[in-house]
Amino acid sequence: MEFSKGIFTMDEETYQSLSEDMVGLCIACGDECEDNLEPDARNIECDSCGKNKVFGIEELLLMGKISFIQ
Repeated sequence: MEFSKGIFTMDEETYQSLSEDMVGLCIACGDECEDNLEPDARNIECDSCGKNKVFGIEELLLMGKISFIQ
């Protein structure tokens, strides 16, 4: 998985794994939040950067913040 300018680039397997593990991602720093977040979680505080920019993986997909690679 790569992170650049607020967009996460990943393959479908990575997306599925993050979804099953209920992982959130921070759109400020790109870090993973493994606190069993709901898929539609929004504006959760990031443990790494402290900003309220962690979103659930499905929410990120709806926001257009996930790009899939083949």
